[in-house]
Amino acid sequence: MFERVKLIPINKHIWLMNDANEATGYIVVGNEKAMIIDTMNGYEDVKAIAQTVTDLPLIVVHTHGHPDHIFGAVYFEQVYLHPDDWALAQNYMKISELRKVPKFLPIYGGDVFDLGGIRLEIFHIPGHTPGGICLLDRKDRILFTGDSIIEQTWLQMEESLPLGIFLEGLETLTKIRSEFDYILTGHTREYLEDASLYEVHKKAVKEVIDGDRKGDVIYKWFGGVAKAHPYGKEPRKIVYKDEKIKEN
Repeated sequence: MFERVKLIPINKHIWLMNDANEATGYIVVGNEKAMIIDTMNGYEDVKAIAQTVTDLPLIVVHTHGHPDHIFGAVYFEQVYLHPDDWALAQNYMKISELRKVPKFLPIYGGDVFDLGGIRLEIFHIPGHTPGGICLLDRKDRILFTGDSIIEQTWLQMEESLPLGIFLEGLETLTKIRSEFDYILTGHTREYLEDASLYEVHKKAVKEVIDGDRKGDVIYKWFGGVAKAHPYGKEPRKIVYKDEKIKEN
């Protein structure tokens, strides 16, 4: 039915949407409402995909404002995004071939969405982008992390914030660490990640800040050249630029 997006059930009420291994979104279905977390690249109708698993009213939340997470927003009239990423998202949408730009609704750390039987709490984690968020599903003990906690974290982009600010955001999650066992990232392709990724990821960010960078390597990406700090098996890396450290 859909050529690019593969629907993968995580449990009886959560589905992973794998968009050709390029982006990932999620459908979380409660008793009264359903939520789409990230709308991916927008090549296929995300609303129609969600309607294959639920006919409940849909809430759309984006973890941050990068194109591979927001371009599917064109299929909706309004979507939630942290205001610190509104300008970023609007700039990307202007240079795309999108048919329309939906209305952005504000979302902040501490906000809670009650879907009926499932509550999702928002945590603001500025770093990868200024308005990055994570969502905690206490019922399923899952943290949806977007690109804030992911095996290969990009902090070298122009919009990325200094690593010290990012670490401060990550540290705020320690208070809820006992409430999640699994992580679903913005690019998980199939399976739940063990929540231990949080600790090793945070430790790696601190190593970069503290100057423990002996094993770091040159990292080439579409925007130029940066550095990468490996912290385990591939593809685990913290990607950064020196000036993002010096600003701390």
